[in-house]
Amino acid sequence: MAEDETYEPVHSDRELGMDRAISRRDFLDGMAVAVGAAVAGGAVAGCSAGSFGGIHDKVVNPPNGWNYAGQGNPAYPPAMTALRGSTNPAMRIPHELRDGIFWTADRSVRPTGEHYDLVVVGAGISGLSAAYFYRRQHPDATVLIIDNHDDFGGHARRNEFRPNGNLIIGYGGSQSIEAPSVWSPVAKGLLTDLGIDVQRFNQFYDQKFNDRWKLNDSEFFTRDLFAHDYLAVMKGDTQNAETLRNAPMSEAAKAAFLELQDHPRDYMPGLTAEQKKQRLVGLTYKEYLRDYARMPPEVLSYLQTYTSDEWGFGIDAFGAVDSWALEYPGFDGLKVDRTKTPYKYCGPTVQIQWNEDEPYIYHFPDGNNGICKLLIDKLIPGTGAPRSMDQEPLAHIDYAKLDVSGNQVRLRLNSPCVRVQHEGGLINAKTVNVDFFHAGEVHRVTANGVVLACYNTMVPYLVQDLPIEQKRNLFYGTKLPIVYAMVQLRNWRAWENLKIYHTRFTSGDWCVAELDYPVSMGGYEFSKDPDQPILVHMIRMATQEGYRNPRGGIGPGRRELFGRPFERYERTIRDQLTRLLAAGGFDPATDIQAITVNRWGHGYALEYGRPWAEFWPDGPLPSVEGRRKFGRITIANSDSENRAYADAAIDAAWRAVNELG
Repeated sequence: MAEDETYEPVHSDRELGMDRAISRRDFLDGMAVAVGAAVAGGAVAGCSAGSFGGIHDKVVNPPNGWNYAGQGNPAYPPAMTALRGSTNPAMRIPHELRDGIFWTADRSVRPTGEHYDLVVVGAGISGLSAAYFYRRQHPDATVLIIDNHDDFGGHARRNEFRPNGNLIIGYGGSQSIEAPSVWSPVAKGLLTDLGIDVQRFNQFYDQKFNDRWKLNDSEFFTRDLFAHDYLAVMKGDTQNAETLRNAPMSEAAKAAFLELQDHPRDYMPGLTAEQKKQRLVGLTYKEYLRDYARMPPEVLSYLQTYTSDEWGFGIDAFGAVDSWALEYPGFDGLKVDRTKTPYKYCGPTVQIQWNEDEPYIYHFPDGNNGICKLLIDKLIPGTGAPRSMDQEPLAHIDYAKLDVSGNQVRLRLNSPCVRVQHEGGLINAKTVNVDFFHAGEVHRVTANGVVLACYNTMVPYLVQDLPIEQKRNLFYGTKLPIVYAMVQLRNWRAWENLKIYHTRFTSGDWCVAELDYPVSMGGYEFSKDPDQPILVHMIRMATQEGYRNPRGGIGPGRRELFGRPFERYERTIRDQLTRLLAAGGFDPATDIQAITVNRWGHGYALEYGRPWAEFWPDGPLPSVEGRRKFGRITIANSDSENRAYADAAIDAAWRAVNELG
């Protein structure tokens, strides 16, 4: 999604209901960039924030203080409200490490006397899976998992709402078990171990919901790119001449797009099929549409966000060869057929899912937090975690029981790791010291081995004696910034009136707005009719557009994301929903009852793709070079697999545990 500093709401604050009290108001005023605060270099040998193409050059401070973590009872984070995801306290210490100021303070290290067989840094899907795999190999092992956030799951986060006292469950990040048929045997095996039978979602997921209510996909032409706002409701999976009849594009642009979609010509005449594929490898989708299909600027503007929600950036950076493989508009006329085996220059996920054709239905109400909760039960019995997938939606975890002395596995939240080093600095030492910050002090535990299942770009700051080249490769894997908002509505009557369930915005702050997925299971019931409350999921991809290599847009997008007051998130959510739904009778002042924004400055793992990743697929790959074992320290997380998927996180955990020996 393009970063849009100039977004101007169409409606006034009064019209949007900004003066109304809702359960997600009166919180964070945002993050301000401290003017002139230069990044300190050299605090970590060979590893300042600006080294190796680092993307930060300013210290970011929240104006309301680093202690702000949202609203609600911190004893039960899923029900907390306001600006969530990576909260201020979760970011504070990692950012001080990045900026080279954490260790400049006079900090003593307090040994806790705790020793573990394994310490895992990071309590997301990868970290929890690593603890599980290690315990399966070593049933008597002791394990400590630490995380800088106040909740487990990483991006697989649960959001709870209680309109009229009734529970509604949403997700703040990782959505679904996507394409499980092509998961690795290891990842499939973990689902089996957890009692997750994906075929049961055929009953849990109401696949006739949209048909029953006659709801359609749609696209919203925005007035900053076109003459005026316009909702184009699709018929089936595509637009046609009738659905685009009143769209604010010229007749020539409409005709060009419909040709591209329905009857594309051979835009690369005179080339063989293999030559055409090789030409696509060197192009972005936008370049192909502009320079070969000769699409007018209006069509390029219309399609800019076509790839945003799935891949994290628009068509100006997404590869033409992957667009061909995914059967996006414009390629049938080339007569370049997909073979049974994946084309080597396509991205990793495109190759993995090459022949996959499964419905997108494998979804817990709280997304992949369901996987995490089932892992918690296996690791730490007695917490209230679910023992089966049926119990998962309504299971209520007692967070006070996650870190209990005497348990073989302990999960310690609000505890950012600050240093990992072999005893005496000797890589052949038998013990690793793990320092973390908790309750205002640096504490130390020791371990026989460590799995770093955190953001890979943090690893160089934690393991200061890593080889310089390995640090360089770890830095390359900086994640794409994303924001997932869950908006709780009084009802979904406006959606039913307009006959839509999903829309893609051609521009604006948010690229997608959609009704939540219709899943009922384990005593939890999805909204049954348009007069009942429902959640709307909105997606904001903050990587700034205009860069052929998406890495160029990550830094500017992330800085704006952290520098934005919550009020602006709320205002643009209200405004875009009003522009979309007003014709259906939507009133933001009365229909919006709650808003939770899940802000992930480090969101999607960056997946390699042509044309910008010229090292793909032959290597050497930064992710592979960066994740090398270092003594008794191994590296996991989806970053290390350069794929933003749950199966990648699980596969990384398995590899990291086995590398420990």
